[in-house]
Amino acid sequence: MTGTGTLRTELKCSSGENRGVYYAETGRALIYLAQHESMEDIIKTIDHETFHHCFEVFGIADDLDEDQEEALIFALNWAEWSLP
Repeated sequence: MTGTGTLRTELKCSSGENRGVYYAETGRALIYLAQHESMEDIIKTIDHETFHHCFEVFGIADDLDEDQEEALIFALNWAEWSLP
């Protein structure tokens, strides 16, 4: 999907196994609200799935395995608190 910037985010009331899922093929993110405890928690998941999309758009996702991508997203989500 390199080069396309459209991300469609859908909020689902049904519970899924995941808190959120990103589909690179369609540029769609699903956020399962029932799996969250607060609005801040929902926003973190939206950020998380948006990072997946950004990695796809900029062609970075092909250079990272799943563990590396998840570790990078974790660091980005917590950068505000972990940087001096």
